[in-house]
Amino acid sequence: MNDLLAIGLDPVTRILIALGPILLLVGAFYLLDSHRLVSPRQLLQALLAGGVCAGAGFVLNNLLLRLSGLSLLAFAIMVAPVVEELLKAAFGAWLVRTGRVGFLIDAALLGFATGAGFALVENIYYLNMLARSDLLVWSVRGLGTAVMHGGTTAIFTVIYFGITRGRGDRRPGVAALAVAILLHGLFNRFLVHPLWTTAVAILVVPPLLAVAYRVGEHRLQNWLGTGMDRDLKLLRLIRSGEVGSSPLGRYLQELRSRLGPARAVDAFCLLRLQAELNLVVQGGLLLRQNGLKAELPAEVGEKMVESSRLQRSLGPTGRLALRQVSPWDGGHPWQLRKLEQWRQEIPS
Repeated sequence: MNDLLAIGLDPVTRILIALGPILLLVGAFYLLDSHRLVSPRQLLQALLAGGVCAGAGFVLNNLLLRLSGLSLLAFAIMVAPVVEELLKAAFGAWLVRTGRVGFLIDAALLGFATGAGFALVENIYYLNMLARSDLLVWSVRGLGTAVMHGGTTAIFTVIYFGITRGRGDRRPGVAALAVAILLHGLFNRFLVHPLWTTAVAILVVPPLLAVAYRVGEHRLQNWLGTGMDRDLKLLRLIRSGEVGSSPLGRYLQELRSRLGPARAVDAFCLLRLQAELNLVVQGGLLLRQNGLKAELPAEVGEKMVESSRLQRSLGPTGRLALRQVSPWDGGHPWQLRKLEQWRQEIPS
């Protein structure tokens, strides 16, 4: 039996062994995204980014290994996880900071795809370094590597997005990175036992991702429900010009006195555009959840341009004053990117 499994594999078979478990996991995770928050193009970009991170990690790890004088196992446990998780986390943080994720679900999916791309390149490299390979061992290790790299990057991206968006405090991001590094180091601790490494990865990572997915689904449904009601209420207040005695109305009154007449007009116009575009996004997500696509209103493009102009005009201080009532988070709203993506898919 061992002779049948320990065989010399041709390059195509090696690549399939490295590719199969990873793409199956990414595909399964993508199918869970009923609202199609992430497009196939975004998934491919994340996979490619992970592959680039793997190439950079290979160069840096080899350089640091020569300089450190550590044994290969000690380096794999103490140094390699830091280098590799920093590279993947840099891309995950960029996704969050540039508004390419709006919910925990797409943060997890894009993070997992980034780690999967890293694992894909890593598996192909190591499989081709061996003249003879144990088919069973490398099939199992390929699965474990995919779960580990995808899982640690997804966990970082979810924590980083969930805690730090709209805030200047970077400490939670450092804590999220530490969690990813510790999980990676634990995985590498059992590198010489592929079955153990895969078991550890499967026992630790999927439950954490399942929690993130459930929380993300709850928040998304909450935004689609109560968020839509809030946007409609905000629109009614702004369009009527009669700011009532509700908490939202009182805040709008305070905002008007704080910003002054001219800036208040820009601020209210921006809030109106944000609420209107939010309703378009919310409607689109609900339709996509049911397998449908809708044509975007003709004026969506003009509203997107105008909202971006008003954000620049108000500046960081003005946007900060709007934070309590603004339907959008930060200076790079994911809603604009989502609408731009849909405009490329659907004729306006």
